[in-house]
Amino acid sequence: MNRTLEQLQTDIILAAKKGFPVLLSGAIVFLLFTFSPLVFSMKIVYLIWILGLSVIFPFGILLSKMMNVNILVTNNPMGTLAGIAAAPQAFYIPIFIIVYIHIPEYLPFIIGLLCGSHFLPYMWIYKSKAYLFVTLATCISSLILGGFFIELAFTTVPLAISIVYGIGILLIFRELRNNPV
Repeated sequence: MNRTLEQLQTDIILAAKKGFPVLLSGAIVFLLFTFSPLVFSMKIVYLIWILGLSVIFPFGILLSKMMNVNILVTNNPMGTLAGIAAAPQAFYIPIFIIVYIHIPEYLPFIIGLLCGSHFLPYMWIYKSKAYLFVTLATCISSLILGGFFIELAFTTVPLAISIVYGIGILLIFRELRNNPV
């Protein structure tokens, strides 16, 4: 049985609930990043940022299982596309490491821009304007707070990202409630 593109998108929207558990995971992790400079030395905070990013996706899977949301849709080519859209983030790791080694104070700026921009394809995959908001708001707040207010970046950028992701989740819930597909 061949499904149309429209049917494939509808199926993944319903099964994955537009992927909101990954945004929730990111919101929690970035909120924790916000408080790390208050507890740890900056050398440790830099490492927390580098290593902490690797927790977001597995934690999102755990949250999705707890909420009975299937974010790993394997029987739908749109699920494969979603995975392919996420995969380039793995190639950002060398960039993060080079920034960590040479100019660690720019980690929030770089991480915010690159991680924020990766959400753009989900606007189309999930038919969601919420992901356009997440992309633009994450990138703009990272640019302004991480690029121009560097001395505050390790607290303001992750707090801004956490808030943006939280708003994105609320927008996704509204989309699912008003137009489930």
